Amino acid sequence: MRFAFRNIVLFVLFGLFLIIFFAQVSKAARKEQTANVLIVTGIDHPAHLWRETAPVLRKVLTADKRLSVDVVEDPEYLASEKLDQYDTIVLHFMNWEKPDPSRKAQQNLQKFVESGKGLVLVHFACGAFQDWDKFEDLAGLVYDPDKRPHDPYGKFRVDIANKSHPITKGLDSFETVDELYTCLTGDNPVEVIASAISKVDQKVYPMAFVLNCGNGRVFHSVLGHDTQAIANRHVAELFRRGCAWTAGLEPVRQKNVLMIAGKNSHTEGEHQHTDGLKLFKKCLDTSPNITAIKITYVFEDELYKNPAVLDNVDAIVIYSDGWENHPLANKAVFEKTRKLMSQGVGMVCIHFAIAPPKDKEIESVFLDWLGGMYQDGYSKNPVETIVANIPSTDHPVSAGCGKFSASDEFYYCLRFNGSGAAAVTSLLTITKPDENPKQQTVAWATERTNGGRSFGISGGHFHKNWQIESLRKMIVNAIVWTSGGYVPADGVESGKIN
Repeated sequence: MRFAFRNIVLFVLFGLFLIIFFAQVSKAARKEQTANVLIVTGIDHPAHLWRETAPVLRKVLTADKRLSVDVVEDPEYLASEKLDQYDTIVLHFMNWEKPDPSRKAQQNLQKFVESGKGLVLVHFACGAFQDWDKFEDLAGLVYDPDKRPHDPYGKFRVDIANKSHPITKGLDSFETVDELYTCLTGDNPVEVIASAISKVDQKVYPMAFVLNCGNGRVFHSVLGHDTQAIANRHVAELFRRGCAWTAGLEPVRQKNVLMIAGKNSHTEGEHQHTDGLKLFKKCLDTSPNITAIKITYVFEDELYKNPAVLDNVDAIVIYSDGWENHPLANKAVFEKTRKLMSQGVGMVCIHFAIAPPKDKEIESVFLDWLGGMYQDGYSKNPVETIVANIPSTDHPVSAGCGKFSASDEFYYCLRFNGSGAAAVTSLLTITKPDENPKQQTVAWATERTNGGRSFGISGGHFHKNWQIESLRKMIVNAIVWTSGGYVPADGVESGKIN
């Protein structure tokens, strides 16, 4: 009996050891899903202001929370032994009227890439290391000073040449304002993943391509002439993905979105919060043109019992009644949400959820978080047929959306701009009131000062209206955008809605 008992104890202890061991392995694996990135920039060129563009490039890359990005302004840093602490090097210089970085810097960079690490080249970095023959092996294609350099700066279309590559999967062709480079040369085999047609000679030129150098990965794009060109959301997504891919990460980090459903209220077909969120989840789960987004939803009663479900999310979506029935009326939920908002987590509030609890503290911070709100005694809430206009389709949330009419309860005379909120972008307007008509914003977006993104919409009273494609698309676009995800040029395709 004593022997059997001892065996049981040993078995239990061994089991506990395995649990702890694999937990630690899992934890270590999670830690490994990050990358250290170094942007190496250089001396300002009359036409390439590195010190202006490098901070924008860094901001673009760090939008992927897995990428930790440092910047150095001396290309000779490539000779440093500290290079080994990085996973990817981003070259963002062309050493104009300066000698190339030293032989040691060249050898160090070559060893870095060939040993299995990553390299990214941005725009005129194709012309770095003019006197180093081996640079072409790293860059794939390089600047040829004997060729016509580029089309005149202006607008052109970038086509996704390979939609199956991990970097470009789910990306659409897009327009940008940039320099269309026509000056690359080289015999190395590269895989072109984006291209453009020159308006000058009507030839196709590579805009982005990839290659392997030794055991390392290289992403090279000649886009990104200035701050505007780098900040173009499609170009930014391309650089983010390319950088992650060279570092050995999945090009797209999975976004985690938590939907919070209030109790269904009113009569059937009205304030169907649970059914509405289930519909949006299905649209996103089955969408053919987005990737790496995980949607879960929780009923408000479950949220109150376990506010920890708010942990580790990229965005929250609230579709509920407002005021005393708003999820934020629960103190634990409010405090959790306050922390999320301080961390730059996204927020979407639909219909009555734009009316926070009637508490001065909550109203103040809610206005900062969302950028707008329904205010009792000031805002209006008629049920009527409206014509909704899209002021601009330039914003990602408006992508693919158009004018529509609907019979709904679109609140208007909303209160906008809290003291700490960034500017609000109007995305949907109606003309009200009848006696003194003017354009009233009924859906909007804001980017908070800490980088968090928010979207609010006052419509959504009747469940049937989610069948209106533009209205539904705006919601799913907003969910993806607030989570930090990529919204395709024509918007998120809704997938199955029945």
